[in-house]
Order: sequence, then structure tokens, then C-alpha cells
Amino acid sequence: MFDYDRLSGVAPHPDGEQLAYLSDVPGRPQPWLWDLSGSGKPRHLPVDGTVTRCVWRPDGSRLLVQADPDGAEDYRLAEIDPATGAVEWLTAEDGARNELGVPYGSIGNPYSPDGRLLAYASSARKRSCFDILVRDLATGDVRTVLQAGDPLPEDRYFPMFFSPDSRRLLVLRLHQNTEQDLFAVDLADLSVEHVTPHDGPAQYLPAGWAPEGIYLSTTQGRDYLGLALLTPAGGLQWLDTPAADIDCASVSADGKRLAWSVNTHGFTTLHWRDLADGPQDEQQHAQHEVRGLPRGVAAQEFGADGQSLTWAGNARLVVLLGRPTAATEVWVADLGNGCARQLTHCSERLPAGLAEPEVIHYPSTGGLTVSGLLYRPPAQDQGQAQGYGRAPVPVVLDIHGGPEYQALPLFSPLIQSLVARGIAVLAPNIRGSTGYGQHYQRLIYRDWGGGDLQDLAAAADYLQVQDWADGGRLGVYGASYGGFAALSCLARLPEIWRAGVSECGPSDLTNLTGFPATWRHRMRDWIGDPGDPHDAQMLAERSPLTHVDRIRAPLLLAHGINDARVAVAESERIHERLAGRGHLSRLLRFEGEGHSVDDRKNGSTLHRAILDWFAEHLGATDVRTTP
Repeated sequence: MFDYDRLSGVAPHPDGEQLAYLSDVPGRPQPWLWDLSGSGKPRHLPVDGTVTRCVWRPDGSRLLVQADPDGAEDYRLAEIDPATGAVEWLTAEDGARNELGVPYGSIGNPYSPDGRLLAYASSARKRSCFDILVRDLATGDVRTVLQAGDPLPEDRYFPMFFSPDSRRLLVLRLHQNTEQDLFAVDLADLSVEHVTPHDGPAQYLPAGWAPEGIYLSTTQGRDYLGLALLTPAGGLQWLDTPAADIDCASVSADGKRLAWSVNTHGFTTLHWRDLADGPQDEQQHAQHEVRGLPRGVAAQEFGADGQSLTWAGNARLVVLLGRPTAATEVWVADLGNGCARQLTHCSERLPAGLAEPEVIHYPSTGGLTVSGLLYRPPAQDQGQAQGYGRAPVPVVLDIHGGPEYQALPLFSPLIQSLVARGIAVLAPNIRGSTGYGQHYQRLIYRDWGGGDLQDLAAAADYLQVQDWADGGRLGVYGASYGGFAALSCLARLPEIWRAGVSECGPSDLTNLTGFPATWRHRMRDWIGDPGDPHDAQMLAERSPLTHVDRIRAPLLLAHGINDARVAVAESERIHERLAGRGHLSRLLRFEGEGHSVDDRKNGSTLHRAILDWFAEHLGATDVRTTP
């Protein structure tokens, strides 16, 4: 299941005929160059480290990359000459993080339309915040155009787009995942205009800056992300407002077309329109659906995992399309003829007969209904073959990270391997998940280990009454926040679980120094303030480490040693406490890895360890060869 090539970014060349994309074929994600027709062979452009994003200069002469040298997420920026492969490092400061846009995202364009300037965010001056810097590409001169704390509050600021005339720069303040602001910086006098004044939390996901205004997705005055034009006068003209999130949008290079995605339980529907048709409320016929793509995930909020909408010319969309039964592939959709074609073939070595998820719903506390993706193994066991009905199967709860993220119907080698071993998987979208409106997403704020744990207990209750599920053989797995949630399940609901796995999960909420310095300005509202006596008591009570001696189930822990988001000590302390009382616990430490395991060999090792752990402790049966 792990023998496939992982794609994590795509950038069509300005000529509309070539494509740069990121693939881990060399072992870690690296840039490759290919003809968009699919002819010839892809060409590797080697760069030191793990490449997390790539963007073309407007004239196509250089490919800009953002690279992580050691997993610690102190990103460096370089430009590559595609003709020679020569690499010119633009930033290489030790201990500084440089971002081309929102962290872990792929929307926006850091180059000015006239090709003279490059904007990026940097923590070089102060590790707890991001300033905005602009580099003159002709001279190499770099100047700070927005300094966090002067005149704006210290926080995380990221470049999004230059104005069409290249005279102003649109900057996003990412205070929380549900609380953002947009500012326009005049590059002549460095004056700053707040272009999104509003009351209460609101999200702003820019799609492009055109002469008529800024296209964006926003929750201003809404629960779900809607698509709008922010006019120069400051008003919003709504273009599409479905009862679902429009979590990604993009304007074509000539400014004449707009494409966007609608998220329904993680599945993407793509739409487009000609901007000359006028506002949507005046031209209902202006909206078209992108045809020819298989059902799956074509875009994510802020372009996470490289899944954003990119244009090849002005009539073709290039997307990274993910599906639960196939690896993520590059697809090209022609808006003129309504057809789409698959460019890459990363799934060729994967087995057939992979499991499709079912969208399920179950009740939780407070009148909430929680959705999730359920993967079930085929009804193949000796009892059924003899006509006695299907024997109940073990189930693993797979908890996504974030926590403001979503269980998406993407290919997961772990989920598919568990299903092949006869283990069902339920991936719930508990409170705090994205894709279900801002109110639902904000329920996790200052409540980690509270209502979310009740949702996970409710998932176990749901499984207990399913005749196909063995309620006595439940496992729980998660990474990052999902690791925290898995540890919380094991430590605070110990009677439910037979086995557990936590990957890079926080275990002590009272010790926030293990989180990135740039998160400090949001911690009080997001998790809590350990310096406040009331919060400190709550955070201690919600910390898995406080309840570690209650853990009954065998526990596998995994952590990258260079993790900059959750310190490896968070897993080490849990393991030491369990080992001290002779409890069955194992800790895998990965050298040269950070918050995610990017090396293919290390990833395969981790995948096998988790699979074997659950197979052993849940009593799984391999069903892959059963007729």
C-alpha cells in the first residue's frame, strides 16, 4: 500500500505548456518539470531538503521553491534555472523561517505581476512573529515593508497577492484559523490600509486581485465560507453562497475567469465563470460546473497539501485530485470542451479493490450530529461462508490533526492496509473540524479534551450498536492534534480501547513552550493560558499526561526528533511513565524528521509498525486474498 509516488504541489508554467510539480520519487518531495501534454519524461530539478512549495516567475525564467533542510520547518527560499538546474539560494539564515504564503498552503502569488519583486514572510527578526519582506529581483536588495508590531499587532503576517499595477501588496493576518484580516501595503510610502474591517471572527481566503477588486472566500456575516468580490469601496458582492464551504478559489492570469471549489463532506465540486458576465445575482446562468473529473478532493482550504486551483493559460485548470481508492494525481480540465485528462499515474502499483468510504452520521452531546467517513472490510469470514452471518470486525478510530482540519476522502495507505487486514476504520469529523461552518469549527477553542472527547466517546457508542462491529476490539489512532486526542481517549476513557497509536501528539497542555513561538499570540484563545489559575487547572485536567497511569491499552508512540510544532519530549514523557510501571509501550524516534515523516523509507517503516501494532492487539485477520 505504501508503494506509490506522493504528489504535494503543482505549478503550471506561464507558457501554459509545461508543468512543475512536487513528488517524493527521490525519497523526499522534490520539484520535477514535465510537458503538460504528457509527452517525454519528467525531469528532476534537485534541491537540498524537502521542498514544500514551488512557484514560477511571471516570465517563466525561474522556479521558486520553499525548502525545509531538516524537518524543523525553518524554510529557505531558492530560485532554480530550469534550463541548467542551477540553484540560487535567496534566504538561508539559520534559525529563521521564511514563508511564501500561509503555512502549509499553496494559494497566492509572491511575485509582482511586472516580475520585479518577490514578497515573503520571515521570522528572522523575531521568532514569535512574521514580518513581510520584499526583494528586488534585479538588485537583490531586500526591505521590510510590514513589521509585526509596528503599526499592526505582533502576529503572523503573510503575503498573498500584489495589485495588478504591482504598487501594493495584499497581506493576510492569520491570527486564528477562523480569525483573519487583510491589509494593503503601499510599496511607495509603506502606508497600510485595513481592507476588511469587521466585527467578530471572520475568515478571508484571497483568490486574486483584479482591477475591479479582490476576489475571496469569506465568512464575514456568514457561517460557511462564501465567494465574494471585495470592491475598492470596501463592500462585498456575493458570487456564490451555498450551504457549504467554498474553501478555495482562483482567478486566471488574464483576470477574466474565476474558478472555485465547494466542499461537501470533503468531496469537491468545482465551478467556474467568466468574470465579464457580472455579479452572480444578476447572471444566474454565468456559473458552470467543471466537467470530466472523478469524484474526489480537488482543493483544500488555503491550498493545504498542495491542493489548490491553478491555471494553465486561461482555459485549463490544473488540479491535484485525490481519491480514497487511488493516489493523488495531476488532472487537467479543459473548460472549453468540458473534458479532463489524467496526466500522472502514481497509482499503478497499488492493488485493486480498495475500500470506498461511506459518509455516516451519529449523535453526540449538546444535540450535535457528527459526520465521519467509514471504511469497512469486505464481508469475508468463515462464519459467513458457512451461512451463519458476518462475524463482527475490529474498528480503529482515525482522528485527524489540526484540530481545525477535516477527515477527507483521500488515499490513505494506513486505512487501506487496516481494511485489508479485516479492520474497519471510522474517521470522524468531531467538533472543531473544518468543512461544517465556522460555529462548528470554533467549538474546539479553549475546549481541547472537552467536547471533542465527548464526540469520540459517542463514536465508540455508535460502533457498539453496529452488528458488524466488535465493540470489544476498538483501537484509536491520530497524529498531531489527533495524537493528543488518541492519548486522551486512552487515558481518560481507558475502558473502551484495546490498542492505541499516537504520532507526534501533545501530552501536556500546561507546557505550551513545546509549540512554535509564532503560535504564542493565539494560544490563550485557542487552547488556554497556563499562567491563569483557572486555565491552568483546566489544562492540567485535560492533559493525557495527568491521567497516564489509567492507560490500559498497549500504546505505540512515534515522533520526529526535529519536530518544531510538538516537541519530541511530549511523547518521551508518556513513554517513560508507562515503561516505569511495566506497561506495554513502544516509542519510535525518527532522525532527520519533523512534524511529518517525509522520507519514503521512514514513512514505510512507520506505516508497517502501526499496521502490525493494530493487527496484533486487535486480533485482525488478513482478508486480502479471501475470495
